Amino acid sequence: MMEWSIHPSAQQEHDEWIEYFGGIDEELAIAFELRYLENRHRICSNPELHRVRRGKTRRVNLHPRFGEYYIAYMIWREKIVILAIAHAKRRPYYWSKRISESKKLF
Repeated sequence: MMEWSIHPSAQQEHDEWIEYFGGIDEELAIAFELRYLENRHRICSNPELHRVRRGKTRRVNLHPRFGEYYIAYMIWREKIVILAIAHAKRRPYYWSKRISESKKLF
């Protein structure tokens, strides 16, 4: 199991999505959190499972219920760095500047 870190902006996104879904229905927020945690565990267990995308980043969609949302991550210095928890149809790759920021942070 690889160690992981999360970019501060990705943590903020995570918290905002939980708050957003919680405003709709508490069970929906819990379901989103569980899907996030399951996928984070899967990433840490097998980080190369998901294909490389732009800039050596990888992405995993939060299927099935939250398939429009994804975790963007990279492997940096033998650690998983979560770059974003994003919606697939909003501003693609808006988080790409976090790649260089993360290399300095982690």
